[in-house]
Amino acid sequence: MDYDLTRLGTREFEHLTQALAVRVLGAGVEVFGDGPDGGREAAFRGRMRYPEPAPEGNWDGYGVLQAKFRARPLGTELDTAWFLAQAKTELTTWANPKSKRARAREIPQYVLFATNVVLSPVAEVGGIDTVKREIDALIAKLKLPIRGWRVWHYDQLNTLLDNYPAVRQPYEALVTSGDVLAHLRRMLEGSGAAEIAERATTYSVMQLKADRHVRLHQAGEGDNQRLNLSDIAIDLKAYVDNLDPFEEQIVNTAEYVLRRGNAILRPSHGGDESPRHCVILGGPGQGKTTLSQLICQAYRVAFLAESPALLSGEQQELLRRMKSHLEEIGLATPAQHRWPARIDLADYSDVIAGGENVSVLKYLAQRMNESAPEVSANHLRAWLGKWPWLLVLDGLDEVASSTSRESVISRLDDFYTEARQLDSDLFVVATSRPQGYRQEFSDSVYTHLSLKPLEPGEAVSYAELLAHARYPGDSETARQVYTRLQSAASEELTARLMRTPLQVTIMSVLLERRERVPQERYRLFDAYYETIYNREVGKPGPVGRLLDQHRTTIGRIHQQVGLQLHVLAENVGEHGASISIEQLEEIAQHILSSAGYDDEKSSRKLVDQLVNAATTRLVLLAPQGDGFGFDVRSLQEFMAAQAIARDQAADISERLRLIAWSAHWRNTWLLAAGNVFFHQGRQRHNLINLLREIQIEDELALLVKPGSLIALELLDDDVAAATPKFRRLLVQQALELLDIPPEGRISSTLARVLSDSVKVDPGCKPIVFQAIERAISSTGMPAVAALDVLRSWSIESTPEGARARRLMEAMRRTATPAVQGFGEACLHCWAAKKDTEERNELLSDVLHLSGNPEDDSTWEATEWCRDIGVTFKLTSRGVWVVESVTGPAGESHYHAQIPEVRAQMIETALRSPVEHAMIASVLRKWVLSWAERRPCGTSLLEAVARDELGI
Repeated sequence: MDYDLTRLGTREFEHLTQALAVRVLGAGVEVFGDGPDGGREAAFRGRMRYPEPAPEGNWDGYGVLQAKFRARPLGTELDTAWFLAQAKTELTTWANPKSKRARAREIPQYVLFATNVVLSPVAEVGGIDTVKREIDALIAKLKLPIRGWRVWHYDQLNTLLDNYPAVRQPYEALVTSGDVLAHLRRMLEGSGAAEIAERATTYSVMQLKADRHVRLHQAGEGDNQRLNLSDIAIDLKAYVDNLDPFEEQIVNTAEYVLRRGNAILRPSHGGDESPRHCVILGGPGQGKTTLSQLICQAYRVAFLAESPALLSGEQQELLRRMKSHLEEIGLATPAQHRWPARIDLADYSDVIAGGENVSVLKYLAQRMNESAPEVSANHLRAWLGKWPWLLVLDGLDEVASSTSRESVISRLDDFYTEARQLDSDLFVVATSRPQGYRQEFSDSVYTHLSLKPLEPGEAVSYAELLAHARYPGDSETARQVYTRLQSAASEELTARLMRTPLQVTIMSVLLERRERVPQERYRLFDAYYETIYNREVGKPGPVGRLLDQHRTTIGRIHQQVGLQLHVLAENVGEHGASISIEQLEEIAQHILSSAGYDDEKSSRKLVDQLVNAATTRLVLLAPQGDGFGFDVRSLQEFMAAQAIARDQAADISERLRLIAWSAHWRNTWLLAAGNVFFHQGRQRHNLINLLREIQIEDELALLVKPGSLIALELLDDDVAAATPKFRRLLVQQALELLDIPPEGRISSTLARVLSDSVKVDPGCKPIVFQAIERAISSTGMPAVAALDVLRSWSIESTPEGARARRLMEAMRRTATPAVQGFGEACLHCWAAKKDTEERNELLSDVLHLSGNPEDDSTWEATEWCRDIGVTFKLTSRGVWVVESVTGPAGESHYHAQIPEVRAQMIETALRSPVEHAMIASVLRKWVLSWAERRPCGTSLLEAVARDELGI
């Protein structure tokens, strides 16, 4: 059989030839890993069982394997010339006594070349004879002590792969060409997995259509226009976390993920090296879910493209358009034909919450049975062991309940264990918002990709795609909207509102009917709702008149639905909740009754009319299961924020106090604060005071600094853009984060937001630099935190960057050894000095060592963390730095729920010296993980109800 070896890539081709060498030559072959190989992918010594037959005897001596991979073969003549040049270079290097290779290594007696190029068998003039003639001549000319050599060219490699199916199997999805399903039938014939292969393929066909729309479609037209993924999906840039801060890497997210997925990830193949999976982190509306759809569709294209008999005419057109769009945005079709599966983690957590012990495989089987009947978890288990998978885990952030999140992570861990036992080629891509994310997907297993806000040029490019997709038959409107979006992107304030695909989509709706857009995020959502509403009011007929007359009532219906759904979403089993038509009618009836509609008959009719208008004309409330909800989570959060901030007579800050700690409510909190800053000037001081008050509530607040965290996000949201006085107050509040142990995401956001504030408001400059200089002059935690901020600024070619470099240089000379040690070990600020003494300890041992060794109570108090699996390294400067985190996910959160343990965590973190800054940071992160997941929605609902009743 012919195999498509070009899709392997250099690395996998080397691995394949190594595996074949072991099988063909014998177990004495030594395989070398990735990296400089000194002219060999493998080496062997002694008597081999090769060649067979062996008219001149088997090879007996020292030999090497060299792999020569050509990504784009051009034809036999050109490929033969290329291979000859490669082989001659290798032999010449061996013959040169001055070459590093010849000096360092023994010259081989046998050489085995493996190449994916075709060598023609035509006698005398063909590639095989030409290569033999010229290599023999070169060996003689160079007087190399080579007794024998062979070339495994394309045709021979095909034969070897046919003869050694155990070698071929890990590469099946990479080298298979033609109809994938036909190949699967042949490969799995007679096994229990043959039937599931057909069902899995059918499921991919069904999902190709089901996933064809962007899930932002409700931010499209008022007539429920649905936008095609193949028209507007784009790749988004992301920062690759966990790198040296001075070597920041930015990648195209989908391209990076697809490239990673081309590797063989079976544990037996060396695919268990860490990290093997990916997490995509992004804020509200930043495009995480759309990226996950795009990645899945790319794999469906690869899986189905050469099986046209499976597809209807409509499905073939979908496949063609998706493949064409992938090429247009620069995404190569995945070389690895992974089978793609996608799990909405909020839906999965709801299923688990029902009480049934539903494994990941059982849940997937249930989903597949909706379109491919008779699939069981055992079927999928067999399929998982036979064929490479892509598993997308979308929306961890929507699993708000700590209990649900722990259950989900626990079942995922069970699934990974099962996959390892099956030696599965599994590639996992997860998504989450960064708010409330506490490394549930470990750095040791997952590469973290943090989505980067759209640059103005990227936003404009996306706007162009969007304009043509939204107005396919109206080029004049498309041109007008695109021109206005270009103008908005060129203005600094409005450009800040074009950082996410959702924001650009909303702006395109607004700019259809207006010249300019608002300059704050809250006002963007507010104006969007008003635009959609006014569009419907302007249509002729009784429904338009009804919408105009009852604007306030319908607005309140949306607000109450948003509030109630967001409260439900933080409860176990309610993450995918929707409002039934009966509940919608009850909400409308209550609002009308409070407005004085006492006649039951007439109000009943009006309720029906209002609910019908809200669900069929405005389409912000879309059908979901048996009820209605918001397709776009940010719109649900906006409506919940409107419900919180609607009553100007109430003390809104007291409502916000109830949800100030919660990660689940954070975006709603920020949007409600935007309402306050734009509509309710008198309440701004109340909001600032609230941030100060929650900062000093107790020791937990002193450690976590919740007021400063919110102030940081308010600055990032630019809510005080038009009020410099309040921006400076928020900057002062955010600067208190210098008092806590540095944490990567917080420190980088603080550095960026402070830098932006200084640039747009000169009045912020003295506030910021005075605080930084006070911090670096200390000998405690503020010096370490300030160092982290300065490190971020120091790479900028700005006056602030130059000032940061001067301050860091001063710190290098004057800082205490502990502060310098922290910088050296964790931030790479200065040339690293090799440690002369290292000691690795578990967290429990570190805390015990940092206390009184003779005090048994210290050991008892820290015994809770013995098995969490955090290891610290003690450097020569006496600074503890994190070496690894290997404990079970959620374990630290579980311990933080115990009051006595939590109190010990807080006390230890607050009193930690600068040498233990990383220990304090770990403890703070665990406590915050517990604090920000406490449910608070019910209390908020009660407070809103009390205010409405005037209690």
